[in-house]
Amino acid sequence: MDKFTIDRLELEQALVQQFRILQELIELSKKERIALLTEPDEISQIVEDKEVLLDKMSLMEDKCRQIIQELSLAVNLKDTSIQALLPFFKPEDATRINNLSEGIYSLASEARELNHASQALAITKLDWVKATQLFLISIFQPESGYRSPKGGAHHEPAAGLGVEFHV
Repeated sequence: MDKFTIDRLELEQALVQQFRILQELIELSKKERIALLTEPDEISQIVEDKEVLLDKMSLMEDKCRQIIQELSLAVNLKDTSIQALLPFFKPEDATRINNLSEGIYSLASEARELNHASQALAITKLDWVKATQLFLISIFQPESGYRSPKGGAHHEPAAGLGVEFHV
């Protein structure tokens, strides 16, 4: 087997790995969305798992870029892209690689959309928590101009409330 064929096979394997990583990332993103709604304790583990997958994806992207560059040099192409290389592959190989490339693009778009939706949901939940916190704090804060019925200038917080608020 010649170097070009070996590089093409390696490219195809790297694309398959990227495809599988994106499938896992989408599944984790779906779990994350459910966790945001019902199981907030699971979110930190899901985020860690997603970070691991994103690191793997980054490594695979680097590997693909390197292989594409080597293949492009082998056929004297200035354009280092998968699409530019397709005419140099056997038709069945070109079809597989093109389908993988399109599948990766589609899965990456889906993952991006899921992450944007989860981010919006997380921001909404965070806003709700902040509003609830401010409401609860306002219940225990004296009104402006309030004076203690004891007549003293020093105001002691009500015993047992255990609420502290720092501005």
